[in-house]
Amino acid sequence: MTTELERLEAFSAIVPETADLAEVRRYAHGDVNLNAARVRAAAQLREHDDVVDEAIAGAQKQAKKGNRALVATYAVDTLFVAFGRRVLDLVPGRVSVEVDARLAHNTKQLVDRARSLVDRFEQVGAGRHRVLVKMPATWEAIRAVGELADDGIRSHLTQVFGLHQAAAGADAGADVVEVAVGRITDWQKSTGGGADIALADDLGVKLTSAIFSYLKHHHYPTKAMAGTFRSTAQAVALAGCDAITLPAKLIDVLAEGTGPVEWLLRAEHVPEPTFPREAWTASSFGTRHAADALAQAKLAEGMRSGHFTLSALEKQIGEWITRRQDRAAATSTTTLFGIWDFNGDGFIDREEWAGSDAVFNAIDRDNNGRISLQELAEALGAPYQPPE
Repeated sequence: MTTELERLEAFSAIVPETADLAEVRRYAHGDVNLNAARVRAAAQLREHDDVVDEAIAGAQKQAKKGNRALVATYAVDTLFVAFGRRVLDLVPGRVSVEVDARLAHNTKQLVDRARSLVDRFEQVGAGRHRVLVKMPATWEAIRAVGELADDGIRSHLTQVFGLHQAAAGADAGADVVEVAVGRITDWQKSTGGGADIALADDLGVKLTSAIFSYLKHHHYPTKAMAGTFRSTAQAVALAGCDAITLPAKLIDVLAEGTGPVEWLLRAEHVPEPTFPREAWTASSFGTRHAADALAQAKLAEGMRSGHFTLSALEKQIGEWITRRQDRAAATSTTTLFGIWDFNGDGFIDREEWAGSDAVFNAIDRDNNGRISLQELAEALGAPYQPPE
């Protein structure tokens, strides 16, 4: 008996939303969708220590003599690239990687950062055709899509809450527009939609269907992607959408499900869109956006969330840098202690000490005539780690 996941995969590409390499091996058959929150979670797994070490080393090289905060800022991109490169070693498709969402209202900075990200991938052997740069669907990001396309860089627009965002993004040449289905449903519930919303009335499902129809009717090559689901039922209701991105926990639920899945979105049977095709300008986009309360509220909220997530990731990286420096210092101190502790009794006595009596006395804080590893570590300013 086939599962819901297998039936859904017959109609839509399933794109795992994860940076956990074990999950990539288990679930990914084509593309993989990374974001800052998933990368932060994966980076805290011990099995990914080598990925984090690689990212921090690359950031330190780039920052040269910069302080820890600067290294942490650079390390956000190097961490994305480090995980992205490993993902591409495991899948035949592409990886979507975030451009700093805090730049989402500055076209030039978005373009520069996206080019830098893609250059990093190429430096580690991943061609730009395998990388999608992810940006929130602001007007400035949509303008960046066009500039990046001229360089052969493909774009993945996120935080799509209105048809105007998807339409303008497709017109600019975005490769993927990702509709935040669950977040739209959250807004619907919070604005009077009630706790339980039928799929037929679910605004997230309805908007995704409308965007799919618009793109197919006007023959755009842009793919419609649906994500941020609140239930697997929402994903099943969008069977036929070009791509559906899911976290591992929802993929597992679908893999255990045996319910029916019908092919609901069909490119050859899309209805006539109610939204006309137009030549987009900052003015026309702004007018449409101002008239869309849902898109206004949720895009602003998504931007705030993105700022918080990236700032938290930078802080986390700073803590990782500290821990790694501490471990290196502790290891160096232990090595030095072992050189002086000739008889291996766990102490350096005056006969073993090669320095002056004044320095020995300064290190020997308890004045017992011998130096412990803890005393040496404290004297050298290194963190003391007792032997296991």
